[in-house]
Amino acid sequence: MSTAVYTNSSLETLGAYIEGLAEPAWLRDIRKVALERFSRLEWPSAQDEEFRRTDLSSFDFDAWSFSRDEKTLTQEAPPRATPGEIVFEGAATASRSLDPELAAKGCLLAGFEEVAAGALPEKVARIVAEALRKGLERADNRLALWHYVTMTHGVVLYVPPFLEIHEPFRVTFSETTAGVMRSPQVVVVADEGARFSLLHQSDTEVSGEVLFNEGITLDLAQGSKVDYFLLQDVNIDSSYFSNGYASVGRDAALRVYSAVFGGLLSKYRMEGEMAGPGGDAYFGGVYFPHQDQHVDMKTVQDHRAPKAHSLALYKGAVADEARSVFQGLIKVDHDALDTDAYLTNNNLVLGDEAEADSIPMLEINTDEVRCSHGSTTGKLDARQLFYLESRGYTPKESRRLLIEGFFAEVSASFPQEARERIETIVDARIPVED
Repeated sequence: MSTAVYTNSSLETLGAYIEGLAEPAWLRDIRKVALERFSRLEWPSAQDEEFRRTDLSSFDFDAWSFSRDEKTLTQEAPPRATPGEIVFEGAATASRSLDPELAAKGCLLAGFEEVAAGALPEKVARIVAEALRKGLERADNRLALWHYVTMTHGVVLYVPPFLEIHEPFRVTFSETTAGVMRSPQVVVVADEGARFSLLHQSDTEVSGEVLFNEGITLDLAQGSKVDYFLLQDVNIDSSYFSNGYASVGRDAALRVYSAVFGGLLSKYRMEGEMAGPGGDAYFGGVYFPHQDQHVDMKTVQDHRAPKAHSLALYKGAVADEARSVFQGLIKVDHDALDTDAYLTNNNLVLGDEAEADSIPMLEINTDEVRCSHGSTTGKLDARQLFYLESRGYTPKESRRLLIEGFFAEVSASFPQEARERIETIVDARIPVED
């Protein structure tokens, strides 16, 4: 196994990186296809519409070291109230556990070191390969393609047909080294009729800059149901990029809840393809940049099949000298008759220097659909603040109640431990006055 450390993004370096990996041919082929497309593009800049408000032209993508294989620290974690859990420290697997009864039923929770070793069952490997290929097809900028080339570590969760699991799986990425680039990939496969949830958390245990270039791949077969929770709270010095792709099959139901708080610069994108008739998807997000943070959130509701429903609701607050950008798109294909899709973005601006941009869009290519979008941007309601303060609440307590209530439409759906962490983060960022 390769333990070499690579220090730039040149084609020669990336080619050597791929050749140094011992992994199945299908995974290496994905990397090579990504590298070929990567070679034909420039890094995103303000000339690209998606990055027009998030300018990366001064970003030095060659300033980071990265490697695929680190010493694996895998050990069975002690039992806890979860069906399965995997924890990464840097790119190494620190601990992993899976309920033996679920494993006996065909459930799989594996680190990428097992994928590289060819240890996935043939059926699961085939599904994972196809899901990653579909995500790669959607990668439309050099940054996203860079992820597929490098994929430094990650996890595969597979739940077999008609298995219902009530408690969430947990995946935690905890960074322990500054000055590195990490490209974790999370692949979640729900076979026909499977029902389960997963809590994905990313944080840092060190100060100093880290570049996260994350990928998320969700594949839902017919009649399956998945709730996916993402909580990102990396340190303020880091940069965080996340590209997610979800395929929602016939009569499947997907719920994605995203909370993005960390990083000096964060750019998050989640694209949901309504691939089968009767599919249903919800994309909910909360974000709260403060100080001089910049956060850019994008959703794409891509309707390819008829009679599918999707809803996106993103709620943001912005304080101090921070800036937020929300871009949302509902896209309806010619064959997607009877589509039902809605997109909403609400923002609170909590300071004169804070800025929130909202760009909801529709791209409708057929008739007989119900689609709408809307956005609001404003300050806290002075009458509501006055009412709460007249009842004895301090100004900060009043603001906290209103802001937590504003976020609760999305954040209340998170598992309790994540919900409490969100409340703590939000409380620490509330300014005393606008």
